[in-house]
Amino acid sequence: MIYKFLITGAHGDLGLSVAKILRKNFKNSKIFGTDIIDHGPGDFVFNKIYKVPKTSNKFYKKFIIKIIKNINVTIPCTDSEISFFSKNLLNKKNLILINKHNIINLFKEKIEKNIFLKKNFPNFSLKFCYKLDKSILKKKILFQIFLKKNIGSGNKNYNKINSLKELKKIKLKSDYIIQEYLHDKYDEFTSAVIRINSIKKVLIFKRKIHVLGHTYYAETIKNKTLENKIMSIANKINLNGCINIQFKKIGNRVIIFDINPRLSSTVLFRDMVGFKDCVWWIKSLLKINKTFKNIKIKKAKLYKSFSESFIK
Repeated sequence: MIYKFLITGAHGDLGLSVAKILRKNFKNSKIFGTDIIDHGPGDFVFNKIYKVPKTSNKFYKKFIIKIIKNINVTIPCTDSEISFFSKNLLNKKNLILINKHNIINLFKEKIEKNIFLKKNFPNFSLKFCYKLDKSILKKKILFQIFLKKNIGSGNKNYNKINSLKELKKIKLKSDYIIQEYLHDKYDEFTSAVIRINSIKKVLIFKRKIHVLGHTYYAETIKNKTLENKIMSIANKINLNGCINIQFKKIGNRVIIFDINPRLSSTVLFRDMVGFKDCVWWIKSLLKINKTFKNIKIKKAKLYKSFSESFIK
């Protein structure tokens, strides 16, 4: 069968990665995209890309309903659109590749994520994660700290604060938080988790991140004890889909600093080593295959070039 897919955020790193996976795994299918900009690298990957307004625009819903009318599966690849579809599932004929609303809502804000971890998995939580308001000036804080947006992902919109004096100069913003600073010298890891039907799998990458926030190097890490602990988070929230967990190891501490309730930008790396969470999730949604056997994950070191070229 020839399927029609729609990927939002088509010019972004995640959107492009998902499109490449679909090209390889769903032969002859049509892959459409949406984005808020006219042209970009997606022009050479997608069959067609529709320009849409931001989700905050009152016309977005009208645009997207018209576009997905004849689409089999829509795959939102931006946080704002995942939130939109979580609240506006439109109708049952339009299959949307997202997690349940309660999971999206739980992991949308960094403060709520850390509260969840402190309550259920205290050994994984940050020492602190506070809202940026007047009350933090009265708290005992060990500097250095991170200043970040409460909602958002990737290595964007953050600053390192070195002292209380420096913190006092910051204009209080309700959409920002401060949290424990995890030094750049410590290794960073990203873990993909899929828990759906018969498949329960965890893949861990040690990774290196470009200054622009993209993973340019990833190395598969096998640690059964850590994989089981990470899967316990998926079991706790009764996951029926995929999530991405980011953490650092500092001595004996494993510190989770972000949980994204979606596919992540290393999805193409994962597909290359045999961890096909994107494909497994889609096939389950389409009811093509509910059992996945003989899954073999390759041990590998992967690199990504930022000068990658596309040939149409």
